[in-house]
Amino acid sequence: MHIDNSPINEESELLSYTLRIYHDFYTKNDITLLLASLSSDVSWCGSGPQMMKTGRTEVMRFFVSTKDKMIPFTFHNESTVVHRLSPHFINITIASDIQTLPSTLLLLKEHLKCDVLYRKNPNCANGIGWEIVHINNSVSYDKLKPDEIFAITEGIWAYQHLTKTPVPSEDKLAFFHLISGKLTSTLSPQELHCLSILSIFDEFTTQGAAAVCIHTDIYALLKKLIHQEFILHHTKTPSTYALYPLIREFLHEKFSLLPKEEQSHYLTRAAQYFLSLQQYTKAMSYANRAGNYSLCLRIFSRGADSILLSSSRTYPMDLLDHIPSSVLRKHMQPVLYILLDLYFTKAHSIYQKIYNRIDSLLTGKDGDIFRELLKTYTSFNHLPSMITHMKNAEAIMNHTPPRQKLYAPPLGYLCPSFTLLYHSVPGKFREEIEQLITLQKLSASINHKHNQEEWALYLQAEYCYHTGQWEKSAQILAHLSTLPAFAHELTLRARVLYIQGFMAYFQNDTSSLSDIYEKLQSLLPQTTSYESLLIQLCSLRLRSAIPHIAEKNISPASEPESPLRHSPGLTYQELIETHTLIKPGNGIPLLYAALRNERFSRERHSVLGEIYSYLYQAIAYDMLQKPDDSQQSLTKALTLAAPDHIISPFLILGSHLSVNWNQIHGSDSLNRLIQDITEFLHQKDYHLAVRKVHPPLSKDKLTGKELRIIHLAISGKTNQEIAEELHLAEITIKKALSRIYKKLEIKNRTQLATLINQHFLNP
Repeated sequence: MHIDNSPINEESELLSYTLRIYHDFYTKNDITLLLASLSSDVSWCGSGPQMMKTGRTEVMRFFVSTKDKMIPFTFHNESTVVHRLSPHFINITIASDIQTLPSTLLLLKEHLKCDVLYRKNPNCANGIGWEIVHINNSVSYDKLKPDEIFAITEGIWAYQHLTKTPVPSEDKLAFFHLISGKLTSTLSPQELHCLSILSIFDEFTTQGAAAVCIHTDIYALLKKLIHQEFILHHTKTPSTYALYPLIREFLHEKFSLLPKEEQSHYLTRAAQYFLSLQQYTKAMSYANRAGNYSLCLRIFSRGADSILLSSSRTYPMDLLDHIPSSVLRKHMQPVLYILLDLYFTKAHSIYQKIYNRIDSLLTGKDGDIFRELLKTYTSFNHLPSMITHMKNAEAIMNHTPPRQKLYAPPLGYLCPSFTLLYHSVPGKFREEIEQLITLQKLSASINHKHNQEEWALYLQAEYCYHTGQWEKSAQILAHLSTLPAFAHELTLRARVLYIQGFMAYFQNDTSSLSDIYEKLQSLLPQTTSYESLLIQLCSLRLRSAIPHIAEKNISPASEPESPLRHSPGLTYQELIETHTLIKPGNGIPLLYAALRNERFSRERHSVLGEIYSYLYQAIAYDMLQKPDDSQQSLTKALTLAAPDHIISPFLILGSHLSVNWNQIHGSDSLNRLIQDITEFLHQKDYHLAVRKVHPPLSKDKLTGKELRIIHLAISGKTNQEIAEELHLAEITIKKALSRIYKKLEIKNRTQLATLINQHFLNP
């Protein structure tokens, strides 16, 4: 940075430089600019005797030793003054209110005034021609009310100690005593009691607080607390509040000293409030903490999808142990869901204990149907057994209607592709599709739905999609979209759009692809929790695989935060998570994830899951420059896919592989699959329509990946942008372009663009 010799410009630029030092120090704990500007005879005068230092070495030592103890602050009411004392000395004063961020454990605040004296020195180390010879910091405590805030000098020591792990108990007790003094001096016992109750919330609204503390004027209390500042703050969500973390911890200690019955009473109130808002996961969390098992069952009955799909299990695992038998008999549907959740999350001992109890309670047709449905889903991925048990359940229902309604849980387990979960035997894909159609018809019959034809068509279309029969799949889906179920069954619509999106990608139909993606997003406002997560997973898979979509600026709020609780659906989530690892430098974590996915896919008997895991291994080995291992993994994937001609995974991931497909040979079915894969990779439009290439630029001379790089290069993208789009390192793109130039006997991008225009783009 060079400062102009013009006096006005000097002062302006030096002020800007000083503000950078000041803000770096207080908001980033960065002292680089400060240290570079200290003169050899600098003096430092801070707000305390330990901060009085003289000489560059001493002042530097002080700042270096205390840098990591600084807490980041925000600035308010900042003002500056510049005084030119002489041609060679300028004094700059910065004054502002500084305070910690709301996310900080404790709110600290002070009014700070900082004077910095500069001396002109063309040879100083920072290169700006001025060096600091004196710094003076002072704090104006008269601007703070003693009962309103923790000033920095009062709280900094406590903050530093309380952020250590573990926190010494005596430090916390001493600090809690300090908090207690401030709170009790400004709040009545009733207000303090109400605050201890509000500590059960991470954050709350006025309505939520009033629902729990019904005998307190919440509006008056919140107004008082916001004015005091150090207890409560507004969150980013409008009209929502939160206690500062250490204040909340202190108050929660108070809450924990209340009688257990009283604690349960307030937690139950919170659970009922969130239940009224249909926020089932939060409601279950508070009911669980209250030990109110009857309320837990009621919440579960109303919001099973939300609760089972939450990121952590919020319902008590021993819930059914605490429910009377007479009540259990009336709630067999939630009991079925809980048992399936325990089974698929491998809580086998608890599952068996609860099953034994339920089995002893169930009598008559209700019990027989319940057992058959449970056996259907615990026979997961063995389609003949699933069909047998589902038929038994349907036969019992048709022969003698049950006393209570029992529904078959939805097939698919939130996976956009049924076949990813249910295709388990290579060479049996077509037969398994027919079995899935039968199973879906049985499920629809038990659930009193009349959409058997629609689901049968969808499953046929999915089979055609995976095996490369896109025209036939498109025809089926076009017909399906005219049938009644397509209009009102969102899970079917989402899956249809998902397949249409990938077929548009395979055909390089960008406009249709964008339109399909927007249609998928437009379904979200109409959905239940189950439907919403399925649609989000469809969207995320499209975005993770398709460059056109990946470039969109998507808010993180739209990402599904929930892991799939049911073991079968994990295959799909792991596929998405693994795909995100295809980035430069991620060879090892990608390989680890792919090997893990291979094991899990085998356990779940998922042929498509295994194919994807081998392809990810091939990509990882390619990143790690192990071509033989990469070729071996790719061959395993092809061998699994060949009997059914499953082509879709190879088309999605083919651009990430550096492979000579001509070197892989095997059975007739494997060779046919390779032929179709290579034809797709070389004929795709963004690979510059290889079928039109002039003989000197034939596909034997340039690989598919090189053609893709050429296309991006002549479209004006930089090496870095190409690397990001192809998930490669920038150095890899540079080397690839060098190889391309050598093959084509040219020297630069200009010549490349000319050559491509002549040979590729002209018919």
